[in-house]
Amino acid sequence: MPPPAHGYEFGGPLGAFAISLSAPATTYALYFICSEDGCPSSSFLRDPVGNIASKWPGLSVAFDWDVTKHYFLWYLALVAMYFVLPGKTGEGVVLSNGKRLKYKFNGYASMLTVWGYCGFMTFREGFGWPLWAYLWDNQLQLMTGALVFSITLAFYCYISSFFTGEILANNTGNFFYDWFLGRPLNPRIGRLDLKVFSELRPGMILWPILNFASLAHQYNTHGKITDSMILVNFFHLWYVYDALHNEPAVLTTMDVTTDGFGFMLSFGDLMWLPFNYSIQCRYLAMHPFELGPLGVAGVLAVQGLGYWIFREANREKHDFRTDPNDPRLAHIKYMETKSGSRLMITGWWGIARHINYMGDWIMAWAWCLPTGYRGPFSYFYVVYFAILLLHRERRDEAKCKLKYGADWKRYTGLVPSRIVPGIY
Repeated sequence: MPPPAHGYEFGGPLGAFAISLSAPATTYALYFICSEDGCPSSSFLRDPVGNIASKWPGLSVAFDWDVTKHYFLWYLALVAMYFVLPGKTGEGVVLSNGKRLKYKFNGYASMLTVWGYCGFMTFREGFGWPLWAYLWDNQLQLMTGALVFSITLAFYCYISSFFTGEILANNTGNFFYDWFLGRPLNPRIGRLDLKVFSELRPGMILWPILNFASLAHQYNTHGKITDSMILVNFFHLWYVYDALHNEPAVLTTMDVTTDGFGFMLSFGDLMWLPFNYSIQCRYLAMHPFELGPLGVAGVLAVQGLGYWIFREANREKHDFRTDPNDPRLAHIKYMETKSGSRLMITGWWGIARHINYMGDWIMAWAWCLPTGYRGPFSYFYVVYFAILLLHRERRDEAKCKLKYGADWKRYTGLVPSRIVPGIY
């Protein structure tokens, strides 16, 4: 079959294959790069590939059946919470068939249940509670368990899409490309939407738990908890809390409305996010760093600015997409397209077409600055996130040009900035 109308993304089938190999390899490499000797040491920088290869313990160590079983049970336990815990029901955006899917919103309750249990056990048992040592000592094996699960989930969604009659996001006929990007748009098992569930729960809830395991390791190893460790734990905890507290907002994101659910998202949600986003805390667990009062105040200011932009912009977008006639949005001006869509040209989205990305990237700096600067390793997230946001913005622009045609050119004339007002 020919490529889709908007062209292949991610370099087509060959690019999808390369990313499917390189992204997990990068996650493993980042785990091995940082050691007690430095992150990375000068000897490491002279031969990074050789040093990573020398640290690879072999598949027999990186994979453990018991740890993998525990990861599968973790995912299934959250599925059980989805069905058992109370929650409101809402509707997603209008699909190409004119219908709206229903979603149960109780990710917040699941998060509080898990975190509440961890907090209670830590209060009762202290930082020596076995879970924290287990997570620290078996992080490599947990990563492999998450990778195995994400591959399995991607295969299930690809194969099941041939029999369920669901809406397809990608159907090029190339197995690897469709498996990677995701053939089905909204793969479901009964009422459980696998994409939305995986987007917000297993990886997101695990992320701050891994952070706290690093905090416990710092305390048990160095006899103290640094202000930088507390800050990063708090920032990440708040980010996840905010995402799950505003769970319905995910239904209007590009991941949910446009992208299929394949290996790209399953791997990103389950392995890449929790294990790579927690790098700063892992670094600080082995290399404690104190910011001091002025440093704490400066980092808090950066975080506050980024969060304000990110949350207010996303709130305005979600409210407008949900009900553009809401009286609270009476001050928003918009242009109508021939397709019937409305594009905001004032408010946050009149400042830049992806203004929320700027807030998100500012927060990325606040998450890395607490590590000080003793090498580039702990700033991986800032660089990676900039590349991710630029790529997502370019993907979105390409699809909008195809969708809106001449209206998109008129819109970009009214809102010329892409992410950073007046600069980009």
